[in-house]
Amino acid sequence: MTMHNDYPQHTLNLDRTALTFQDAGQSPACLLLVHGSLCDFRFWRWQLPDLSASLRVIAPGLPAYDATAPQSSGEAAHFSIAQHATDMFTLMDHLGIDHFAVLGHSRGGRIAAEMATRRPDRVTHVLLADPGLGSVLPEDSMPALPYRDLALAAYESGDTDAALEIFIDGVSGAGTWKRMVSWFKAMTRDQAATLPLIIREPLYELNPARINEYGIPVTLMGGSDSPAPFPAILDALEQQFKHASRHTLKPASHGLNLALPHAFNQIILQALGHTTQQS
Repeated sequence: MTMHNDYPQHTLNLDRTALTFQDAGQSPACLLLVHGSLCDFRFWRWQLPDLSASLRVIAPGLPAYDATAPQSSGEAAHFSIAQHATDMFTLMDHLGIDHFAVLGHSRGGRIAAEMATRRPDRVTHVLLADPGLGSVLPEDSMPALPYRDLALAAYESGDTDAALEIFIDGVSGAGTWKRMVSWFKAMTRDQAATLPLIIREPLYELNPARINEYGIPVTLMGGSDSPAPFPAILDALEQQFKHASRHTLKPASHGLNLALPHAFNQIILQALGHTTQQS
């Protein structure tokens, strides 16, 4: 399997900032990839080569995450699930893509869900990889997540790497940061300024009614070793979505697309009705 990402970067100028994205593949069937916290389009480096053989794949860096794009001083005011969903629709409109599947990882799962809820006539399939949709859990079952406050305190004290290590280990398991390769650490360092925005962001309330009403298929993916609350979130979503299928990648934690890229890519291709690709 090819494990590199040499695709060119394109820039779309928005009213307040710029959005950088990669666009790979020639198929009329399109998949939008939405990354999660502390990431950008580089997160999908092992997805684009495989997936673009069968799909047109759009991989943006969300505004306020994208290290390659100039940011306005007021960008923090636009750091929200609603705004990022709007930005993604603006990108797809710019590319002339009316109908598409959307895959969201972690915080990106909230954006994917918001897009399908807002425009179920345009989103053909929702794929959620360890989505950060904690609102689906009963309040008394949501585990305490002390790493968030600890990471914020470390960041605000000026120790960026310690903050990143605390946060990454919190969502993926102890020792994950030390095992990460250099490109991943560089990516998260580029996005470190978003850490306070992530931690202080209000809870996103999922309403699955519109997704169910339109019969949109939902593919749920999780890692066998993903820490709480991700397995419980997937359990709840499996019950709430009428047209859901679920897959567990083993052995993998929260970064399941990086741990098992071939298996991850094959789940996507099969979910979207494409034959498996061998490379």
